[in-house]
Amino acid sequence: MEILRKSLKAYIFVICLFTAMTFLLAALISFTGFKENWSFAGLVCILSVSSFVIGLMEGHITGKRGLFTGIAAAAVFIAMILLAVGGVFAGAFGIDSLSPFYIIPIFAGAAGGIAGANTDR
Repeated sequence: MEILRKSLKAYIFVICLFTAMTFLLAALISFTGFKENWSFAGLVCILSVSSFVIGLMEGHITGKRGLFTGIAAAAVFIAMILLAVGGVFAGAFGIDSLSPFYIIPIFAGAAGGIAGANTDR
């Protein structure tokens, strides 16, 4: 039960981090000369950083199998974000919203899981 509570806290923290960084990107696009066509690349970078952090935290919580833990945590996080965005903006989640660029945050989550599993408790 302790692992579940820590995992829930990690996901809440990372969702807040993702939201804050997304608002910063939106402000950067709105108030500076940052081009709008770079917004998807910025979101993939934000998603990669968030996936790395959730992989790091989950790897530290479990303490073993960091690669698989990081991949699973990043995949769950990305699915949560895509379902939330699909529900808010498109009405329903469609398979056409998946992009091969979402594999980059999965690799970032795997790296975070490896780093988190190898940290001292």
